[in-house]
Amino acid sequence: MYPEAETEASFSFPQEGPREYRAEGECTVGGAHAFILRISRVFGLAPLRFEARGESWAVRVSPAASLYSYILVTVLVAGTVCGLCAEVRAGTAASPRMASQTAQLVSACDVLVVTLTAAAAVYHAPERMRIIIAFMDTVADVDESIGAHFSRSRERRVSGVMLAILVFFTLLVADDFCFYALQAKKIDRHWEVVRNYCGFYLLWFVVIVLELQFAFTALSVRARFRALNDALALTADHLCRPVEKTNDQGALNVFAFHVCARSRRNTAPPSRRNHLIVRRERGGGCGQLAVPAGEALERLAVLQGALCEALHRLDAAYGLPLALLLISTLMHLIVTPYFFIMEIIVSVHRIHFLVLQFLWCATHVLRILVVVEPCHYTITEGRRTAELVCRLLRAASSGRGSMLGGRLDLFSRQLSLQSVCYSPMGFCTLGRPLVASIFGAVTTYLVILIQFQRYDA
Repeated sequence: MYPEAETEASFSFPQEGPREYRAEGECTVGGAHAFILRISRVFGLAPLRFEARGESWAVRVSPAASLYSYILVTVLVAGTVCGLCAEVRAGTAASPRMASQTAQLVSACDVLVVTLTAAAAVYHAPERMRIIIAFMDTVADVDESIGAHFSRSRERRVSGVMLAILVFFTLLVADDFCFYALQAKKIDRHWEVVRNYCGFYLLWFVVIVLELQFAFTALSVRARFRALNDALALTADHLCRPVEKTNDQGALNVFAFHVCARSRRNTAPPSRRNHLIVRRERGGGCGQLAVPAGEALERLAVLQGALCEALHRLDAAYGLPLALLLISTLMHLIVTPYFFIMEIIVSVHRIHFLVLQFLWCATHVLRILVVVEPCHYTITEGRRTAELVCRLLRAASSGRGSMLGGRLDLFSRQLSLQSVCYSPMGFCTLGRPLVASIFGAVTTYLVILIQFQRYDA
């Protein structure tokens, strides 16, 4: 047990911020994060230059890659808009996707919202990558302080899940594309349909990769908040009775930013070295405090503030694309069941079409969950931090750990001023209540669309 010699009057936050000595505009990544960034680069969402450094990669924003991103999305958007205009001019009788005026309006909105989402995501990609690079430096500080270890097996599983999602979506898009091309072949318009919708389907990949990129980043933030909470619970164990039992995490995997911290250890000034809070054995275990509990509280408060700041910057960076993505998902959750129900009510019950629409419905539900669930778990960890500090305050007021009352009071004020949530453009808070609201809106609009269809008939 460390002697607790500090008093309330001696409490002050360190003057040096957690990103004081980072190499501006560059960071080192590996594992699943390098995997998702390389895929994002192909679709213009991560205009980065990769330089191999052992088992990891040094990345920085590249002007050449940015130019490639702008040209790619401009060509795809122009081709998609021209194709949409051509399909509208062809009329309802010649278009396999626009068999009625209602279907024409719905399909046009479907195409336009995907186009806007992809364009907003790619045109803002260079600035977003600069913010992510700064965020990864904050993450490296947290990893170094809590003694995080790297798990290759976990990284492989994360990469495998992302690859499986992309393979499934590729097969679904290919099947959907071929289905409508075969339908158009009956009226000898298959090459026109292929040309008109090729850009639209490619923009779909931009949207899906954007969702995976954001989900991975949000999961990374959540992992750091969880590790910080475990360190806070361990600190409480040293101060008084155990406030919350931490799980035995073994190799504490926090998504392959370990290379960041390791690459900076020799470049940090002496005042920033040896800021380890929790010491962990590489074989596993809950770990032990490397500093007195009072000092650990100070450092954890600084790290929590840095994580909140990084979260808010990420929220601003993804704000517009996420807002458009939510609108896009809402539109598709309305459009896809609409076509599915209309096929059952008024058409010839094409089994292939029904299966396709069912798979698209499941895909859109999965899309909203991929975006919302990491944010929900991050909010949960933020609440857990507040609960831990609140319990420590109660313990201090009862006489146990009374010398830390000032530290805990400032920590609690910090928590009340810094929210842990994602709110793109201030429209909504990404969490499970949003999923319930979306499903309610989908039900309402489906009823309206079906009524309009019957009126047209």
